[in-house]
Amino acid sequence: MSLVQDLADQLRVAREELPLPQVSAAAERLRSATGLLAWVLHHSATPVSVPDLSRAVERLDHAAAALRVAQDRLDEYALALGMPADTHARHDEGWPAAVPTQAPRGEVSGSGDCRLADWWGERIAALTGESFSASTLTGDRADAAQSSAELLRRCVQAAHDGDRRRLHRHLAAAGPAVGLGLAAIAPPLLRHLAADLVGYPPRLEDLARVRRAALPLPAELLPQLPAEAAEEIVARVCHTSPQRTADRPPTHPVDAATAAALLVAALLRANGRAADELNQIIEAERAAAGAAQQRATERAEAHRAALRITDSGRRRSAVDELGRVTQSTARRRSGG
Repeated sequence: MSLVQDLADQLRVAREELPLPQVSAAAERLRSATGLLAWVLHHSATPVSVPDLSRAVERLDHAAAALRVAQDRLDEYALALGMPADTHARHDEGWPAAVPTQAPRGEVSGSGDCRLADWWGERIAALTGESFSASTLTGDRADAAQSSAELLRRCVQAAHDGDRRRLHRHLAAAGPAVGLGLAAIAPPLLRHLAADLVGYPPRLEDLARVRRAALPLPAELLPQLPAEAAEEIVARVCHTSPQRTADRPPTHPVDAATAAALLVAALLRANGRAADELNQIIEAERAAAGAAQQRATERAEAHRAALRITDSGRRRSAVDELGRVTQSTARRRSGG
């Protein structure tokens, strides 16, 4: 093997080892997380505590762009060595194609083990027992829910109708950024509905009654859904610590989101309320949350005002004391 051929092989290996697929996959996952955190930031009473991933996504985008530039420079160097074009073309063997910085939601990006699979759609298919098809999802996503609240309304209606296929279609088309938000917006609604069921905010002694009303629908509609996912949510609604054994793995996030939507539908039915009444409950909860946040803000402002008054009084006392000490010192010096 000549020196030029050996150098060309080293260039080929260096190009193949550039982590562009991994960086692109990480950027896509961060975009999905950013969509969920944006919803949390919008509804959080303390938005300062919600992390911002935009800078991380931006840095990954810059890293992916730099890696593609490095690939181009290696290609140009190989050409300068006089290597045939077909030995270093991007789409020929040994030279993986460049991965787009942002792959469409639900599609794969990268090559080999670095591909970003549609883990959300696959898990939803496993829970609903429906077949998973990326091509079918492409058509469904044109009419996918754009917010977690809208997705919850659609899932509750499908659950009330007992339509498992429609439930699968709504959940799978929404994607993780919107779908995972179900686990965040459902608990306040569940507490509201549980309070309607028992007549007051649910407590530990109400757990059995709430379980009897809420758990049958998820088990009936989605037998593949682990029972622990719904039981944990119901336990928290009744302010009870979920029972968890040390050897049991944590609840899958897709299971928790799906169970939360079905529990809302179950408690609506237990209270004799129609699915279209969910909008009224959501608005009532938003109003209650806004009022609670307003009261918390007013209390915080009152506390800060009290601290300012106290600090001002302390400063005045300190100034007065300093003035008295200064005058006393001056009198002593004058007398001496």
